[in-house]
Amino acid sequence: MILIVDDEPGIRHVLEGMLTEEGYKASSVESGEAALKELAQSDIKLVLLDIWMPGQDGMQVLKEIKERFPNVQVIMMSGHASIATAVKATQLGAADFLEKPLDSEGTLRVIKNALESSVMEGQNSEIPDLEPGAAKKLSGSLNTEVFKDNWSRGEKFKQKTLAKSAVMYGQGLHSGRRSGLLLEPLPENSGIHFVGVSDDFPVPAHVSFVESTGWATTLRLGKTQAGTIEHLMSALHAYGISNLLIKCNHEVPVMDGSSREFCDLFDRVGVVEQEADWYAVRVEKPIEIKKGEEWIKIEPSDDFSVRYTLKYPKPLGEQEFSFTLNDSYKETISRARTFGFMRDLGKLQAQGLALGGRFDNCVLFGEDGSLNGELRYPDEPVRHKILDAIGDLYLLGRKIQGKVTAHMTGHSDNIAILKAIWDARS
Repeated sequence: MILIVDDEPGIRHVLEGMLTEEGYKASSVESGEAALKELAQSDIKLVLLDIWMPGQDGMQVLKEIKERFPNVQVIMMSGHASIATAVKATQLGAADFLEKPLDSEGTLRVIKNALESSVMEGQNSEIPDLEPGAAKKLSGSLNTEVFKDNWSRGEKFKQKTLAKSAVMYGQGLHSGRRSGLLLEPLPENSGIHFVGVSDDFPVPAHVSFVESTGWATTLRLGKTQAGTIEHLMSALHAYGISNLLIKCNHEVPVMDGSSREFCDLFDRVGVVEQEADWYAVRVEKPIEIKKGEEWIKIEPSDDFSVRYTLKYPKPLGEQEFSFTLNDSYKETISRARTFGFMRDLGKLQAQGLALGGRFDNCVLFGEDGSLNGELRYPDEPVRHKILDAIGDLYLLGRKIQGKVTAHMTGHSDNIAILKAIWDARS
């Protein structure tokens, strides 16, 4: 029996009819108080529970259900879903989260998964780990080509994931919307994937799914989108994390404009080695992409390094920096923030971009220098370009063994050379 709890008669009617047509036994009530009475009297396996209701709200009802009826699965519903709400519901024991308006196909899929899954054991006391095997329920796309041996093998590494789940909150740089991340460990040979708060079709963090590179790198698969991923991917690359599920509301929060806070989070949560091995992609011959003054090339090397040169009018001028990816990443690169120019800000925002840009999450340059405080490095802009490249160039799902040299390039150039490496695989 499935119980629908919602104060809107129309929603109760539609859900009850849809479930009945699918062969489920379903009933509905209009309040949390009525739901608790029904649970005490009937053999109910699953509750679809609205968050916003008069009297006891959904969160209060969820807490009481899990205390009194711990084996009952609960799926929360809301027309105002957010990372914070979803995380809180998960902390209280919800099996999943649905955003209104409900999609019938997605709703039935979530219900089926919840009914098939058993109550999770060994949960983290603050944020639950992903149920074993649940990652593979999300989508058949979890096992992508990134772990197949169709590459020129480079150095061997152990696969890694986070020691436990973690959450972060922030704001999207381009959307300006409140955003956040829920990071879940994944089993070996899964890869890195992004998924919406209430979706179960993830998009792999792979060059094949890059939709756009205008001012940020965005992935898309169907309705699932993840934007401004480069800073998080840069930190994941530096820490060698190969298997992770990342839940976010369409855009990764910009945090302070660098990757430092992601590194701090990984240090707090811990990174664990897994049993399976994986291999770096070894670049066997030089590859170059050139477009006017912009050019990027990659050459064979025993490690991964980036040498970047930028040339802008004053106050930036010409800056050059070289970095070999190693344990000094957090100190040498991660603190470099995204940057822009005051003269471009109005144009960007007119295009619907940089709506979340603030003085605490980017470096804004005027004619005489930084308009919002001291730089973290004397050459912070060029180091941030390297930070971005390290993130974009992790979208093969593997480390790369190659020497990268770049001049005045951006996300589109990083992705172009990555596609060339992907196309050249054996």
